[in-house]
Amino acid sequence: MSEYRHGRVSRPRRPWYSRALGIRHLYLSNVMCVLLFEGSVALAVLMALTELVSWWVVLILPLAVAAMVKLNDFVAGALNRHG
Repeated sequence: MSEYRHGRVSRPRRPWYSRALGIRHLYLSNVMCVLLFEGSVALAVLMALTELVSWWVVLILPLAVAAMVKLNDFVAGALNRHG
């Protein structure tokens, strides 16, 4: 961590999904961010096209996945502080 502070090593740029959710304690790779976001959208669209669910799920499922990722980050931070 001190290498980052002194400017010897540049910080790796985090994926936009991690930055948008404000993830601080988890490391999500680019592939994982694509799977979480675009995968949840694709799954919701497929389920809506097969008429298993309403089209509202296309909006709700990615939001639910993002909420679970943020909750996981919160729990990881709490365990890191107290564990």
